[in-house]
Amino acid sequence: MTSTFQDKVLQEDALSTEDYQFLCSIVYKQSRINLGDKKKSFLSSRLLGRRNSLHIDSWKSYCQFLKSTAVETEIDILIDLIATNHTSFFRENQQLKRVEEEIIPTLVDIDRNRLKELKLWSAACSSGEEPYSLAITVSEFFRKNQNLKTNWSVYASDISQKALKIAEKAIYNETKLNLPDPELLERYFSRGLKSYTGKCRIKKSIKDKVRLKRINLFQPIYPLPHKYHIILCRNTLIYFDRKSQELLVSKLYNQLDPGGYLVVGYSDSLALIKHQFKSIGGGFFQKAEAES
Repeated sequence: MTSTFQDKVLQEDALSTEDYQFLCSIVYKQSRINLGDKKKSFLSSRLLGRRNSLHIDSWKSYCQFLKSTAVETEIDILIDLIATNHTSFFRENQQLKRVEEEIIPTLVDIDRNRLKELKLWSAACSSGEEPYSLAITVSEFFRKNQNLKTNWSVYASDISQKALKIAEKAIYNETKLNLPDPELLERYFSRGLKSYTGKCRIKKSIKDKVRLKRINLFQPIYPLPHKYHIILCRNTLIYFDRKSQELLVSKLYNQLDPGGYLVVGYSDSLALIKHQFKSIGGGFFQKAEAES
């Protein structure tokens, strides 16, 4: 294929502004992810393989396909394809260390052991690295404080079905575990054998503490327990416009127990949005205590 002919083919198959805006509107309506007007190449590269697998030869035809009332599952596939799933074990670990060393001790009140059940939520858990890191963090705290009899669980949710399937399997490449302490490998992971050499599985003791659920953070009601003590929603707000950020932060505020904590990522900011939290620094925000 000559360069000129190839360029012509690519030009004819280029995603038009009209079709791009339509796809962006679907993405925004379903997930509140704001692609803006400069992600045309990103969107087409993410969706082209899917379009071709459906034997659809143009973006216009693909958009018409999406408009069909019979293909609601295709919308879920689209969201899966454009959702960003960049994550890692113990990402921004200073925050997890603070959870272990400061936040959990404050909540359970070590001297009086006043909390009987500790509930945490990884609200945008991707492929599971964050909630399993959080569960390991909590487990380490209670391993070091065995006099405490607090029950605990980590709820984890994401909009991506593909990511949640990986989280459910709980099998990861050993080279990507990025553990802050080598002893955590033996304590919380099982090494694979034969065809699984080089991979590690989360041990049942930790996996059973993590409850996975597909959730759109903007759906009206979350099918989860209502009051959490700690919610992690890290490096997620950056994908939403200000109106959506305010809505989400308000919803998360309502999901917290009085005195509970919201933790956002270093790339996130609540500085420009209205909210009821008190900032305590480092991406940590606290809900007001209940009035006595």
